[in-house]
Amino acid sequence: MELFNVFIIQFLLASLPVLLMPSLEMFLRKRASEPLPRHGWDSVAVAFAYASSVSLLLCWILDAGSLRIDGRLALLPTGMGILYGAAKGGLPLVALYVLMGYLFSNPGELLLIGLEGLILLALALSRSRLLSMRNVRRRFLLAAWLLAAYFPHAAFRIGRAAAEGTGAASALPGLAAELLAAAAAGVLLLNSRRDVQHRYLLSEQAGAMREKMIQEETKLQALMRTLPGFALTLDRSGRITGVNDRAFSALSNRMPSMTREAVVGLSFSELIQSIGMEADPLFLQALEQTIREDRAIERAFGFGGRKFHAYFSPAHTEAGEVVGAVCSLYDVTEIERMRLELEDMNRLRLIGQMAAGVTHEVRNPMAVVRGYLQILQRKTPAEYAHYYKIVLEELDRAGGIIDDFLSLARAKREMNERRTLRSVVEELWPLLQADANLRGQTIRLEGGEEGEAMPMHPGEIKQLVLNLARNALEAMGDKGELVIAVEESEDGVRLRVRDNGPGISEETLERIKQPFFTTKKTGTGLGLALCIGIAERHGGTLTIDSAVGEGTEVRVDFVKSGKASEGRDGSRG
Repeated sequence: MELFNVFIIQFLLASLPVLLMPSLEMFLRKRASEPLPRHGWDSVAVAFAYASSVSLLLCWILDAGSLRIDGRLALLPTGMGILYGAAKGGLPLVALYVLMGYLFSNPGELLLIGLEGLILLALALSRSRLLSMRNVRRRFLLAAWLLAAYFPHAAFRIGRAAAEGTGAASALPGLAAELLAAAAAGVLLLNSRRDVQHRYLLSEQAGAMREKMIQEETKLQALMRTLPGFALTLDRSGRITGVNDRAFSALSNRMPSMTREAVVGLSFSELIQSIGMEADPLFLQALEQTIREDRAIERAFGFGGRKFHAYFSPAHTEAGEVVGAVCSLYDVTEIERMRLELEDMNRLRLIGQMAAGVTHEVRNPMAVVRGYLQILQRKTPAEYAHYYKIVLEELDRAGGIIDDFLSLARAKREMNERRTLRSVVEELWPLLQADANLRGQTIRLEGGEEGEAMPMHPGEIKQLVLNLARNALEAMGDKGELVIAVEESEDGVRLRVRDNGPGISEETLERIKQPFFTTKKTGTGLGLALCIGIAERHGGTLTIDSAVGEGTEVRVDFVKSGKASEGRDGSRG
């Protein structure tokens, strides 16, 4: 029974680091996570060295107060701390062992303490070489070292027993119990060290994975926040889990009280309804299809009168399970508008190519007609010369109209004359009156002042006035009245063409400026487009106001040349 008690005591004291190391390692990892890596240490090695030193101190302290406890039980934890603890802790452990032995051992045992110190020092110096060996060889050498370390102590115990007359054999059972306890504690210490190291590595891997996930999530959030479109992340049920800055900014513009926290958790339908709009059912169908079929999908939608392209991509867990989707919406309203304009330009280019082939054939008969008219003009009484002049001018203008009719993209003409807008209208007035009389309509010119002259191409301005006037006359029925006014202001000159016809619907008004759009049975849809081009080439703008049942007014505002140059100079500054 005595031997069993000795065995248990020796075992508990020698294996004390097993109990202390996990707690110390956790403490060091939490409190010294920054200094340890800076010195090249890991928390497991440092904790093992500290636990070994605590076991060493307890063995020697208890040795002073108990006959059953021998301070040399600290040899094993000290040796294990030297070998498997922090590299820089080996020599301090040797010094601590020798110091405690000197303080607590008997004077006759000082020589033994010196020998044991040398054996521990040899272990500390050969530490790196031992650790580089294979496990089997290293364990064999450790067992040999343990026997060598206990040999001086065993020899001393046997000699003392012989001197006391109890016989050398009486010391052997106690020594055997100590060695067995040390061996068992050594196995336990090795396994404990390995387990704690394994947990430490797992913890480090988990921490690294956690950091990587945080970094990836941060990158994803940064990517989402900087996307040029509106980005949303949604879960499997279609509820929003995140929005990027641009999407949140657009929501805040409509609802200033909206917060990101309030957006998260809403379904897409609820979000759209909260800003006074209706969600397109195709959006929800595309989201459901993305999650169900686990593939990226592209769709086009309309929200609030604007067009969007949406890209849906499934979101996965590390196991590959679909947990939701990422949706990017891009406002393509302006892109669509530019695409339509490009299509119009392509059509105009095609017309231009056609014009190259037909212009010559059209102009030839016109030249013949003009020639015969000039011959007839010489044989006609002088009172009819004014009418011949008008006809010839109209033939000349028709040549320009043919080019414009077939090619809206012709080169800009030089503004080679300075004339007043009213003078051009007055030149056209007989022709406009004739057109109105033929239809049974009336026409009236308002504004009596001549106004300031402006640089212009008179032929184009005549075409502008004539096209607008004829459009108005054709839109009115019998007894309709057309009013043409030229108004002078400080900033510019305004041409107004107003009729009392049936008016234009809002739907038609949205499209009326588009080339080739017409409501006439025989129209080409180019007349108003030509008028807009002429106005823009003369630095003007064309606007249309209309009310169904009340009539239509077209206004062309020309900026005076001095004001226009001032605006350009201001823009440069």
